[in-house]
Amino acid sequence: MRSTIEKDAAVIVKSLGGQANIKECFRCISRLRFLVKDPKRVSLNKLAKVTDVESASLQDLQVKIGIKGHLDDYYQSVMNIINLGKDFSRIEKGELRMAGSSAKDAALAKEIVSLVGGKDNVISLIHCVTRLRFKLKDEGKADDDKIKHLKGIMGVAHAGGQYQVIIGSNVADIYDEVMPLLGLSAESETAVDDDNKNVFSKMVSFISSLFMPLLGVMTGAGMMKGLLVLLTTLGWVKSGSGTYMIWNAAGDAMFYFLPVLLGFTAANALHVNKFLGATIGAALVYPDMIAAYTAGKSLTFMGIHVVLMKYAQTMLPVIFAVWGASLLEKLTKKVIPKTVQNLFVPLLDLMVVVPLSYLIIGPVFQTISQWIANASMWIYGLAPIVAGLVLGAIWQGAVILGLHWAFIPVLMNNLTTNGFDPINGIFYGTLFGQVGACLAMGLKAKDTEFKEIALPAALSGFFGITEPIIYGVTLPHKKAFACASAGSAVGGAIAAAFHAGMYTMPGGGIFGIPCFINPKTGVDASFIAFVVAQIVSFALAFVLTMIFGDVVVPTEENHDVVKAQEFKDEAVVSPLQGTVVALEKVKDPVFSQGTIGKGIAIQPASKEIRAPFDGKVISVFPTKHAIGLQSNNGVELLIHLGIDTVQLKGEGFDVKVSEGQTVKAGDLLETYDYETIAKKGYDVVVPVIVTNSKNFDDIVVNKANGTEVQFGDQLLTALVDQVAADTTVAPA
Repeated sequence: MRSTIEKDAAVIVKSLGGQANIKECFRCISRLRFLVKDPKRVSLNKLAKVTDVESASLQDLQVKIGIKGHLDDYYQSVMNIINLGKDFSRIEKGELRMAGSSAKDAALAKEIVSLVGGKDNVISLIHCVTRLRFKLKDEGKADDDKIKHLKGIMGVAHAGGQYQVIIGSNVADIYDEVMPLLGLSAESETAVDDDNKNVFSKMVSFISSLFMPLLGVMTGAGMMKGLLVLLTTLGWVKSGSGTYMIWNAAGDAMFYFLPVLLGFTAANALHVNKFLGATIGAALVYPDMIAAYTAGKSLTFMGIHVVLMKYAQTMLPVIFAVWGASLLEKLTKKVIPKTVQNLFVPLLDLMVVVPLSYLIIGPVFQTISQWIANASMWIYGLAPIVAGLVLGAIWQGAVILGLHWAFIPVLMNNLTTNGFDPINGIFYGTLFGQVGACLAMGLKAKDTEFKEIALPAALSGFFGITEPIIYGVTLPHKKAFACASAGSAVGGAIAAAFHAGMYTMPGGGIFGIPCFINPKTGVDASFIAFVVAQIVSFALAFVLTMIFGDVVVPTEENHDVVKAQEFKDEAVVSPLQGTVVALEKVKDPVFSQGTIGKGIAIQPASKEIRAPFDGKVISVFPTKHAIGLQSNNGVELLIHLGIDTVQLKGEGFDVKVSEGQTVKAGDLLETYDYETIAKKGYDVVVPVIVTNSKNFDDIVVNKANGTEVQFGDQLLTALVDQVAADTTVAPA
């Protein structure tokens, strides 16, 4: 079916004159509407031959195409063709973005923004591989329960000063929909008083703001270095060759120039000019200074001896140097007139901070870095196997709570200071423990829908993405999470016993494994033990889950209880005065054939449109000709004012409510100047449609064609069979 739709979508685009002839595309309730550049290039005859096209018309520059079914699929396929090869990187905030962001993504984004307390409660937003990470003014305003139950949301987490919404692999699409609603750019952040956060939360939030923007590139570069080690070990690439040197530059540059990148992110976190921060980092790795250190030269600055150190691949010196610049900048801005601050504030910062970095900040904090590295290795060395058991068992729990950010500086410091870190050798197996448990849950499950979640999640886990596993599979079934942790603990102990560790920042899953090969010794005993540890973590978690894990069954197979209800019986009263028109008599096949749902229509005799039940407004079309409502019992209702009245662009409609607003039966929703609109030649009949009819056992029409109705007269009844509560887990 999908391939057929894609082929037909290609015919539609071609019939409209091709991609270049289409300016805009909109999806209405039942039609695709195109704004074209040259109407002469449009072929209505070709459009009529497309199987699912039931109507096509051209007026001025607008083409309207009625689709029999699968409207969302057609819209998505058409948009993919229209946007093929286009660059959206320069689109400004507020512009209509026609890339393939679906209506479902847009609706989910609106729900998320509303439920985190509205845009006024949001300070900033970033995203990682699977999560939206909000910084909120008041996390108490966010409704955890409602967000968790949104379709497409795996869970929420309060961690490290962030409010995290776990979405999965399509998080970037949702992020792109949320950002315009917040009125934020990808880099903007509003200053706010953080006094209500504890010291640990502030620290974790600061650390995450330093490393989160770098993690993607950092892991990619680490994988490049690990792959190069593997290739040289296998003899496929010769060390010192041109190929080796270029690939080594690709992988090593990120780490060599780490002070430059951390200078940028630290400045962003500390609200200093980001390019100033990067420049301070660049000064620490300036080639002449590196050469002086390598040659063992003795330098002085204004008569003061400079202790030269190598600052390439370091962290703490540049972070504290930028912090010093932030303090200095506050003072200089008080003294220097605003008209010349752009010139003299950076000048003074560089004149003061860079020398201080070489004289005091760099030597002090590079020494502290070495102390931290030595201390972590000493603690690890006291009882490596015990450390492996404990850290392997708790790591994924720490990730859920956001506490893992506290470990990141230690891991990175070990790597940049000693060129080796054993702690991540312990942590790495926890990923494969989760994968093993997830795969077992998927294989054991008798519920097809659960299998469709678990098995793809296990596959993504092999590539380093664990959130779909944790929030979609193992955490909801706590036995599986415990089994995964047990397998990870044993794997961690094996890795620690043989002192396995990372030599460059690893990527996720199987692609990160080469990063644990010692560049000097190649595939040695510690690396073999590391690989064994990953296998044991996976296998033990898999076996334990197969034995002790839950068996997820479809609700139909559970005979003790029957399917729980999300929907209840609902009476839908007339939202206006007028005369009933049977839906099949409406002069629009989309309504008359029940394409978008069952319902009834009213020939209006009053201008007021009122709420037909208690519920909320879920959509108000920009052209004001249609309102979507959702009742407290689950009925989703479309009130469509007139036929083809979208072309009036809001003229004759006066909306009194907004999206997300709660309404009571009888509340005024809109006024509809149907008499004036009728004089313009439009059919002013008002279809009232239950758009989620399939969620109910029956939609009963209570009024016959031609019946006069007043507001409050019952028009429709949505019925659901009464059943008991749900359960989806059977004992193992």
